[in-house]
Amino acid sequence: MKNGSLQRISASRCNLALSLVLVATVAVQTAPANAADSLGPNKMLVGGSQLRHGGVIANLVSTVPQLPETTAGSYLIADLKTGQVLAAKNPHLRLPPASTLKTLMAVALLPRLKPTATYTAQTLDQNVIGTIAGIYPGRTYSIKSLWNAALLLSGNDAALALAHAAGGFNKTVSLMNKTAHQLRAYDTFARTPHGLDSPGQVSSAYDLALIGRAAMKRRDFRRYVDSKEYIFPNSGSSNKPLPIANQNKMLETYPGTIGIKTGYTTQAMNTYIGAATRNGHTLIITLMHLSYGRDALATKLFDWGFAADGRVKPVGVLVNPVR
Repeated sequence: MKNGSLQRISASRCNLALSLVLVATVAVQTAPANAADSLGPNKMLVGGSQLRHGGVIANLVSTVPQLPETTAGSYLIADLKTGQVLAAKNPHLRLPPASTLKTLMAVALLPRLKPTATYTAQTLDQNVIGTIAGIYPGRTYSIKSLWNAALLLSGNDAALALAHAAGGFNKTVSLMNKTAHQLRAYDTFARTPHGLDSPGQVSSAYDLALIGRAAMKRRDFRRYVDSKEYIFPNSGSSNKPLPIANQNKMLETYPGTIGIKTGYTTQAMNTYIGAATRNGHTLIITLMHLSYGRDALATKLFDWGFAADGRVKPVGVLVNPVR
């Protein structure tokens, strides 16, 4: 997917700017076509006017390394606690979110479903492609087991089961969109609970950060996404336990990682919401529409963020939900 003409920051240009003013503001020339659509009800761009631009947005200083170059359609790096956006690329560009959308489902449904409650599976829960946990009609599953399957394995059948347990597919999608609006994630339009490609289903790097930040305020969500493995019961026609591993391999490869959610579809390509803690700082990163190298890019974004946090002037802020 081509996102228009993106400004590239050459080393020579940055060095010249740094030598003159010590701080180089990386302005961007091409605004995403949908920038005006990211305006909130008060007609102000959500997150700050600097995020209106396309391309790479950062306020560089001589003590901070260069941002990594990437073909990802968009990304964002922010401090999870303060909400300060440290750098971004096309932050409000609307793109398919893939399974990162399950994070929005979690924000919408976790308060509505008791983890100890049970759900009897339907044939409708099997009506899905992609990764599945093996939910079988007529069998009873705990809500807790369904969350583990949806958030660790990214089971699309588990996401459907949770949606049906919460009142149905359409009701859940409506709740997800209502939740997105409450979070001021105005780039986000859910059409499914699981995130499989669907016409009109989009989000943005900025919105995924809002959604991930809201989710990480919940202890139950943090426990789920920080878990490395789980045994899902009564899977498939064989009715056997299914060992599942968290698809977020950064939990094992990047020290301090505490979540959040991976995603991949043909249209969305690689998407990711991640959070990691180091030396008292917790960062949240998001990336969208990356053909390959998700974990490699996530590592570089985290490394840059930890080097920059507290040293660069923020380019925007992750806004608080509507009260």
